[in-house]
Amino acid sequence: MITIELLPAAHGDALWIEYGSDPDRRRILIDGGPAHSYEFGLRNRMALQPEERRIFELMVVTHIDADHIDGALILLQDKNSPNGVSFQVKEFWFNAWAQLPKPPSEPFAPLQGEFLNSLLTLDDELKGVWNKRFSGGAVMVADDKPLPEIELDDNARITLLGPTAAGLRKLRSRWNSAIRDFDPGDADEALLRLKERRNYQPPAMPPVFATPQYGSDRSPANGSSISFLLEHGGVSVLLLGDAHANTIATSLTSLATQRSVARITVDAVKLPHHGSMANISADWLKLVDCERWLISTSGAVFGHPDIQTAELIADHCTKTPIFYCNYLSDTTRQLDNSSRWSVVFPKEDQPANQVGGLQLSLAAASEE
Repeated sequence: MITIELLPAAHGDALWIEYGSDPDRRRILIDGGPAHSYEFGLRNRMALQPEERRIFELMVVTHIDADHIDGALILLQDKNSPNGVSFQVKEFWFNAWAQLPKPPSEPFAPLQGEFLNSLLTLDDELKGVWNKRFSGGAVMVADDKPLPEIELDDNARITLLGPTAAGLRKLRSRWNSAIRDFDPGDADEALLRLKERRNYQPPAMPPVFATPQYGSDRSPANGSSISFLLEHGGVSVLLLGDAHANTIATSLTSLATQRSVARITVDAVKLPHHGSMANISADWLKLVDCERWLISTSGAVFGHPDIQTAELIADHCTKTPIFYCNYLSDTTRQLDNSSRWSVVFPKEDQPANQVGGLQLSLAAASEE
């Protein structure tokens, strides 16, 4: 069994995943959401667990966008504070400056990436497990090689889908140009600056985009997003971060070829970029056979999800799709008006071990 909780992370992602059977369930944490959602989302969920169950097989910060990384920054500081929530991580995946493939130049703001780099570098416990399966190098898919497969305890398997070396090179060029007054990778200086910046806020106004198109996302940060397929006990989930549509399509094509299938059958897909149409395409949807589609967003700031996303999924789904949303908001409510799919929203009466958001339990057919 795999259980996924889309924690209440406002317009971002914070995914609490458990697999296996009681009393030996294993845990994976993906991203931390934006800063302002941390206390009542991720921190409360962590505090609900007794300390002996705050052990994670894997923690992943998919990329440096604030709605994914900022809550993780606060969590790692909270871990070592007097009244904080202590926890253990067996392996930590994050691509910082040191992991980005070398050169050329362009403008972005990867300061939070420097902050997280400093917390990992200066914490001996975390430094020892940082990108451990990749020998401390980049978590990435290499060109012209099979997709990396990583075995976790209790027979769980991860197949890495992204990022690619090209996606990380684009991020490096923008990273270097953004850090103008100290050297990228200077952990001590980054930590000093982190201590001066306690509050992280989402942008006051969303940026102005051109007319949106399917698969049009070209953000270097999203292009560096860690994405993967998680499998355990006959259950599988695609966890796509904010990955670019072309990266997903290329990796799923490789995976389908490796497995000699036309489509990859999965039990759930966590949609990339909070259901933005800019991160889906017919090219990758036609490679997936899935009924359940997960959307993590309140719709604040950027107005996700897009109704066009649901329409394209319905065009390519072999089953009637079900969309699972961790918020009932103006933007998610627009999905609840079509005969082509159904929508599940959070229940008003949450179980005692939840902090809001939405929980979905996936069992193999033999367990149902």
